[in-house]
Amino acid sequence: MFSVPEPLLIDKYVTSTIEEIRNSGFTGDNIFLAAHSLGGVMIQNYAADHPEIKGSVLMGSVLLRSNHNLQSSGKTLFDYPSPVLTLGGTKDGLLRVTRVAEAYYHQVENIDKSQKDMFPVVTIPGGSHMSFMSGTPPSAVYKSDLRPEIAESDAHKFVAKQMSTFIGHILGSWSTVSDSATKTFLAPLIEGMKMEGSYALAPPCYDETLVDRSNDPTCAHGSPWIQGYAQLNMAGDLPSGIKLHNDDNFHRVYTVTPVHLPQVNNTCSAGSKCTLESITVTENYYERLDSLDTGKYPISAYEMKAKLTSRQRMQIKAGVADADFSALDEDGDRCADINNESLQWGIAHSSAEAVDRYNRLGQKYVMGTDKGPYNEGPLWIWTYMAYNTSKDKTTVTVRSPMMRTPTDYFIGDAAGFHYCKVLSPFRVMEWIYVDSLYQFDGLKSNEYTDASQFAEE
Repeated sequence: MFSVPEPLLIDKYVTSTIEEIRNSGFTGDNIFLAAHSLGGVMIQNYAADHPEIKGSVLMGSVLLRSNHNLQSSGKTLFDYPSPVLTLGGTKDGLLRVTRVAEAYYHQVENIDKSQKDMFPVVTIPGGSHMSFMSGTPPSAVYKSDLRPEIAESDAHKFVAKQMSTFIGHILGSWSTVSDSATKTFLAPLIEGMKMEGSYALAPPCYDETLVDRSNDPTCAHGSPWIQGYAQLNMAGDLPSGIKLHNDDNFHRVYTVTPVHLPQVNNTCSAGSKCTLESITVTENYYERLDSLDTGKYPISAYEMKAKLTSRQRMQIKAGVADADFSALDEDGDRCADINNESLQWGIAHSSAEAVDRYNRLGQKYVMGTDKGPYNEGPLWIWTYMAYNTSKDKTTVTVRSPMMRTPTDYFIGDAAGFHYCKVLSPFRVMEWIYVDSLYQFDGLKSNEYTDASQFAEE
């Protein structure tokens, strides 16, 4: 009725179609499934229950996260009976290319050797969700897809070639599906996910102790971005000879039994060669709709709740006896400084093509002043990062809720902190590649100006 697959009837339809083919004279057993978008989700259920299916092709769709787990080796193993080819457009507005990058990590880069080449992933350069289709775009595609940068006929030829190669490989007559352009295109996005410490790559350890386990590849210890960049930025310029080594740990920031707080484990003398050892606490917060795993919603962290040590305390620990809280932590916007570094990192690590498109057609991220201070812990925890779009739709201002306390704060256990909601560098990249483009590079802003020509679902 709504021109979408019906989950309860998919088994009936596929089974009846196979029966019709056999009744028409087909006597072999080389049966493959192929489906687009939500249909790709539906056929996964069918193939999982029918091991006679030789393989599946997902177009604008991905293998669901529920189909895999990390092994004790840290490698990804899929609980899935047959090979799958995943095809995703680099300009797909409904299955974002960042979700395809996640799929590539688990299905190709991090795959257990027992399943090598079983779940290839290939991107279609310039392909959109509509690039797999012909005719009039359904209204949902018209409203949410991005503008393709490949001709429809070329996209169809590309898809056909990949499908034939995949089927030939499964039947033993062709080589494996391997696309170096896909690896090159997705590598920066995977790097961004790793820098965030994306929970989609590995779940957080969330140990009770302040310092998470460090020898378990099945869970993530902390965020490399907070560990290697955010706390260093917060510390500011340390005296000559003083270095900082920070260890970030993933914890739920709202827990109180036990409570996890940042700390600095040693003190350095001014003029000495010394390394400060600090510990920070981070919780990545993801948009709830991402749990549906449709690929339509952002998969990057909406915010990184980071418990950092204040600049004043870091300077005191580095031997600066007269470090002043007002000048060091209150004068300026420390969280915005960190978030601007995230923005610059994301731009620098995105492809030149993506950055050029972002500069021409994307809504630009702008760092606004910090919000707060929210020195009552729950207020900081539950006040979310603000993303405010300008009236002319050209910019989005990012503002971070923060909490900051001097070293002589009247609550000793809460003294010397500067908490920030940190902008993930991977969210910057996802914004550059996908979300910034909807307003001015969406399918609805293309040559299709008469919305009445689009079919209703």
